[in-house]
Amino acid sequence: MLNHQLLDSIIEGGFSFELLKNERRIGSSEEGAAYWKIHIGQTAPALILRADNRFLLLVISGAVARVDLKTLASSLGVASLRMATPQEIKGHFGLTPGDVPLIGLVLPSLIDRRLLDYDFIYGGSGDPGYTLKISPQALPFLNKDHSLIDVPTLSERA
Repeated sequence: MLNHQLLDSIIEGGFSFELLKNERRIGSSEEGAAYWKIHIGQTAPALILRADNRFLLLVISGAVARVDLKTLASSLGVASLRMATPQEIKGHFGLTPGDVPLIGLVLPSLIDRRLLDYDFIYGGSGDPGYTLKISPQALPFLNKDHSLIDVPTLSERA
């Protein structure tokens, strides 16, 4: 779950948020949208990418079914870009895929601009038992080394 320092930062920033208890594990954007009765675009998967020899956090709208990593790599000016493996995520961050928090990792962050269309987004808290419901305006504030981007997609969800 979010640490106290991060919670203090959210509160100090004046951002509205809730830590919502999950009665069951939520494993996808579709499951999250159905569970919380929200538009799929409000779900915010947090993905860890491997860009050359460093990690990046990519927070996307759940409306994105598949990210075009080749186009994203080109726009970032990196030679290679891929999803981090479960072993890399566990080894470097102590997390499993699906439990990556929206905020709190000290990584360069890429934030999907379309998330700003919503009053609230729902995503990982770092604890699989809780979902973080937060104003998307908090992401650039709390993920200090960030870029707002138009995520290139290969396919989208309605």
